[in-house]
Amino acid sequence: MNKLFKNSLIIFILFLILSCGEKSSDSALSSNLEITYEIDTVMVDAGDHFFFVQFGLSMSDVDKARKLFYNFNSQEMTMEIIDLENLNLKELRQYEKEGPNGIGGGFIMRIKVLPDESVLFFDFAGIHHVAPNGDKIATYKIEEMDWEGDELSEKQLINIPSLDTKDGNYFYGQYGTQGIEGKTAGLVQIDLSKNTLKLFPSDFLDFSNAYDISFDMGGGRSAKIPEQNLVRLVNDEVVIITSAKNSLWRWDLEGDSLINHSYQSQFTSNSKKGNFPMTVGSNDELRAAMKEKSKEVIFGPLTEDSEQNVLWRYHKEMDRLTAGDTIIFKSILTAFNTDFRQLAESKMPEKFKLSDPVFYLDGMLWQFLNIDDEVALVRVKPTLK
Repeated sequence: MNKLFKNSLIIFILFLILSCGEKSSDSALSSNLEITYEIDTVMVDAGDHFFFVQFGLSMSDVDKARKLFYNFNSQEMTMEIIDLENLNLKELRQYEKEGPNGIGGGFIMRIKVLPDESVLFFDFAGIHHVAPNGDKIATYKIEEMDWEGDELSEKQLINIPSLDTKDGNYFYGQYGTQGIEGKTAGLVQIDLSKNTLKLFPSDFLDFSNAYDISFDMGGGRSAKIPEQNLVRLVNDEVVIITSAKNSLWRWDLEGDSLINHSYQSQFTSNSKKGNFPMTVGSNDELRAAMKEKSKEVIFGPLTEDSEQNVLWRYHKEMDRLTAGDTIIFKSILTAFNTDFRQLAESKMPEKFKLSDPVFYLDGMLWQFLNIDDEVALVRVKPTLK
C-alpha cells in the first residue's frame, strides 16, 4: 500500500449530504522562484533496542521545540523517543492498557504530542490524554459525550482519527455516518474544555468517493479503503487536503465558509483518473487493485517551514514500469507561500522515495527510511532562489 497517505481497512467512511458556500482561488505558478536542494541520509543509533518499524512509523509525531521524535509501538504499548540532534534513542516510555492509567486494548489510530510533552492517543471510541510520566490526565469518550451547540443526527458520528489539535482543547475534523455505505457529512469543531460542538455540513469532498475501493470479504462482510482526506492545522488555519486532487480547502471559521485553492503541476496529472478496480472480492484482487491505484497521482500533506515562511508538499505519480514490472515514480516537491499560493515545484531524483511521516526541522524536510529494519532519516534541505 502507498505510504504517502496511510490506507487502512477502516469501516468508517463519512457521508456527504449537504453543499456549502465555497470560494475558489485557482493558483498557477506565480513567481520566478526555483527550488534547489541538498539531500543526505542519517542513521539513528538504537543501541541494543529494536525500533518498531512494522507500520512504517505510521503512529508518530515530532516535538519540534525539543527536537524529539515520538514513535508508538502499539504491540508493546511503548513510546520510542528519538533525539533528533544526537540521532539516538533518548527514552523508551511504557504505557498501560488497563487500570487507572490505561489507554485501552483497542487499536490506537494516531498520536499527537502537545507542547507540554503530554500525548494524545486517538482510537475509534475516544481520545486518551496522558502526562509525560505515564499518568492519565483524562479519557474523552467522544460518542458518549453530551455536547452543547450543534447536534449530530442519530446515525452520525465524529470521525475521531480525523481530528487535529494544537492545544488539546480545540479539535477540527470530519463527521458523518459509518459503515460500508457511510460518507462524510461535513466538518466539525469541538472544544473539549467546554464540551461544545460546531458542525459545518458540506459535500465538497464528494468527488473523492469515486476513488474508494470496496472489498467484499464474503459472508456478508465488507470493507472499504477510502481515499485519504485530511483535516490539519497549518499556520493556525484549518486546512483540508485530499490525496486525489491538486487542491486544498481552508475553513474560514468566522465566515463559516470554505476557500478552495486549485493548483497546476508541470510534471504530473492534477487528479486521479480512477483506472483501477473499484470492487474486489479477494486478497489477491485487492493487492492488484491497490498496485494499479498506486500508479496514479497522490498528493501529500503540507509541511510548515517557519524559517523561509514557506509550506512544502510532496506528491508523486508513476513515470514508467521497468521490465520487471517495478514502478518508477516521479516525485515532486512544491513550495507555497503562507497565503497558500503556489511558488515553485521541482522534480526529485529518480532514486528518491517518498514515505511518511514528513516534518520540517533545522532547515530540512525529514522522512523515514527503513534500512534492514533500522531507522534511517532522509533529509532534504530545500531553498527557494
